[in-house]
Amino acid sequence: MTAKSGSVTGDNILTRWFHNQEIVFEESRFGRMVIFLTAQSCLGSIAAMLALQNHAGDWALITAAVVTMWSNSMFIAQASAKWCLLIFYLSLIVNATLILIYV
Repeated sequence: MTAKSGSVTGDNILTRWFHNQEIVFEESRFGRMVIFLTAQSCLGSIAAMLALQNHAGDWALITAAVVTMWSNSMFIAQASAKWCLLIFYLSLIVNATLILIYV
């Protein structure tokens, strides 16, 4: 048993799930990148629109735009699967939170 596989099996369920996501992402990287990029861009634009409609202030619009563009840049720059997925999930969480706040 290697140290890497031992650490993955000994970690918590969230770490194992994320490691499996990395493996699946790498198997079809470019297809998933297109789908993830489109989905999180749409979610980010909805969050920004709701922030503008509700006169939320610049911070909500800037937050939605920054986290969405950060995720897009990770995909376009072809960063490692770990970073692409971390920033993608962060984008989903932040933008979904903004949508729930301003709906």
